[in-house]
Amino acid sequence: MDPIRAVLFDFGDTLIRFGDVDRSALFRRAAERTYQMWAQRQERMPGFERYYLHQWFAIRWGYVKLKLMHREADAMHSIRRACRKLWLNAPEDFFDELAWNWYRPLAEVADLEPGTRETLADLRRRGYRMAIVSNTFVPGFVIDRHLGELGLLEFFPQRVYSCDVGYRKPDRRIFHEALGRVGVRPDEAVFVGDLLDADVEGARRAGMRAVWKRNGTAGGEHPDSKTAIDSIAELPAALHRLTRVAVG
Repeated sequence: MDPIRAVLFDFGDTLIRFGDVDRSALFRRAAERTYQMWAQRQERMPGFERYYLHQWFAIRWGYVKLKLMHREADAMHSIRRACRKLWLNAPEDFFDELAWNWYRPLAEVADLEPGTRETLADLRRRGYRMAIVSNTFVPGFVIDRHLGELGLLEFFPQRVYSCDVGYRKPDRRIFHEALGRVGVRPDEAVFVGDLLDADVEGARRAGMRAVWKRNGTAGGEHPDSKTAIDSIAELPAALHRLTRVAVG
């Protein structure tokens, strides 16, 4: 087995922590914010509850189609259609800011574990190539903006989002897309993620090694406890153990 040249990361609950959140409450908060954006732009507005329900059903239908077709979707396509049905129209830059404000309540409850930035800086100094591979129906530029606000974007010149490529982990194609962008073979890379099936087993089926970030997850055991971590700060030690195994 070749030495490790690249480390690829999941985004949510791996690089950053969302934890247990009330997604219904966050969605309503986002609807209130985006409704106010429209109200500042247009004189004739639907009532808030009508606006809220149109957006809610659009997102739910998009999610159902995702499950039926086993393909990722961009949530903003659904939101745009819902807005058009309410005669809400705007230029592209407005929709970009609208997308951020739909996501912003979730970003506001997210945080970083202590030592995350320092660990990523250390990995970069050691010469590891790094990338993000994330399942998300949130537009990729919105996740990029969140990464930038957290001071993490600089560490990840390559970011592969399922909404952009059209398929989700554990589909091996999304891993191979990222590997191609960073220029390494699967056996030269490690994937770090919190989900055993989508992240750990998905990466292994794609030919990579994997590190499981436990996050206190119940109901599942990593097949190799030496490659399980409880925080990103523990990652360098786990990589060292994997390197010793490869050399040995």
